[in-house]
Amino acid sequence: MTMDSWEEIDQAGGDGRHELHLNGDVISDKLRRCDGVLPSPLFELVSLNYLEISDTTLSNIPSGIGKLENLINLALHRNKIESIPEEIDDLSKLKFMDVSFNKLTSLPSSFTLSSLHTLNLSNNLLEELPDFSKLVGLSIAFIDHNNLTSLPSGIETLTNISEVHAASNKISTFPENIKNMVNIKHLDLTENMIKEVNCDLSECRKLKTFDLKNNPLKDNRLKKMTVQCSTKAILEYLAKQNQSSGSGGKKKGKKKGKGDKKDDDDEEVGDIRKFYILKAEEENRVDMDSNVKDTRPYICCALIKKLDLSDPSVFKSFLTLQTKFHETHCDMRTRATIATHDNDDLKFPLKYEALPLSAIQLLPLNKEEKVDAATLINNLKFERDNLKQQKKRQHKTGLYKFIELVDGKEKLSCLRDADNDVVSLPPITNSDKTKISTKVSDVFIEVTSPLSLPDCKFVLEELIKEMMKLGLTSKCEDGAMTGLVIQQIRVFDETGDLKIIYPSKVDLSVANVVRVD
Repeated sequence: MTMDSWEEIDQAGGDGRHELHLNGDVISDKLRRCDGVLPSPLFELVSLNYLEISDTTLSNIPSGIGKLENLINLALHRNKIESIPEEIDDLSKLKFMDVSFNKLTSLPSSFTLSSLHTLNLSNNLLEELPDFSKLVGLSIAFIDHNNLTSLPSGIETLTNISEVHAASNKISTFPENIKNMVNIKHLDLTENMIKEVNCDLSECRKLKTFDLKNNPLKDNRLKKMTVQCSTKAILEYLAKQNQSSGSGGKKKGKKKGKGDKKDDDDEEVGDIRKFYILKAEEENRVDMDSNVKDTRPYICCALIKKLDLSDPSVFKSFLTLQTKFHETHCDMRTRATIATHDNDDLKFPLKYEALPLSAIQLLPLNKEEKVDAATLINNLKFERDNLKQQKKRQHKTGLYKFIELVDGKEKLSCLRDADNDVVSLPPITNSDKTKISTKVSDVFIEVTSPLSLPDCKFVLEELIKEMMKLGLTSKCEDGAMTGLVIQQIRVFDETGDLKIIYPSKVDLSVANVVRVD
């Protein structure tokens, strides 16, 4: 390798690869030796259709990026990139572009990637965006966690747009042009500065998820509904409000007599599904060893009682939700990892500890034979490399995309039951022994993180809230509790002191929570 090129780039060129991944500290060290500049031979790999540069100190994208004319997927997440060159528009075949978790303050004024399907700009410093009207193929846009004061102009003209994630910005005026986005399915405006919604979204007939939580809405009824009610109920309410405003007066209706107990607010949100929190049971506990501090130090758990997954379509939706969370909220499992277990197959107490790879024996999910962790990782690497040789690309689907998170580790954290069986090996897999299925059962959820306990709690809380949105339900025999019934799980340290209880009194801070003594 010379200073003009890197081994990874030369090897990709020599093998005629279509895919190249440059990640982590190794690449950051090389960037430092090259004054932060990517080697020019990288932009001669015109056969590439997938380029990933992530988790590095890269701050500048050279104009040479435009030479990679066959790129379909460009992943530049978790770097320190401050700007994108105008030559990005030369990538006429680009369908997926991820520049999340950088330091972008602007995009090129001309942004005309007509083939682009998914654009991820989340977690940057953007205050405004260019006109999106030329992005005619755009279907999914992540623009959340920026400093935007409005949605990009022209986005309402895109006939393919189905998802707009714009949470945690500074949007103060509800974008009325949304009513023209007739194919929109998911719209997230959580945690902005919106005070009023003065438009009818009845033409958005495909809208399934409309999230307005944590905005300073003046309409208290609407504010309550954003937390407690379905998207359908919110859209119906907005339609009625729009009709009422259009007719220039108060709503006509029957006056309530003295015997009427419910006002309009109660009528809309009285019969709602709730979160019921049950106190922890003594035997259902997790004991955490201090040796996890050097591997994956944080864990948080909850037990969903009598979760009804008997409908195959509901079961599939729940699995899809977990996959989506691993890609988004969990940041490809680098922030956190979720595992779900059939509680009937768990034997408590559970123990969370770090062990050498050879000492971790488990039956991986959907496998028939037990293996140790070292063998599992080597098998996955072997399968990945075989596929790479066959397709001349680095295989990044399924478990293969998480191998790098554990490759080279001497110890890994794992969760074992009272029989010493390993039931979970984050961030790779959990055990087939405890996998969930299409039935009504208690489902134990664990979330682990290498970063912090708040990350665990955030992911678990958002997962539970999304489960409620999906319509998942605890099937209680007496029917007294409608919604999700959640039992607390306690985590103790090796001295027996309580470390974590979830959900505690300060967790799951939504309006429709009932704590059952």
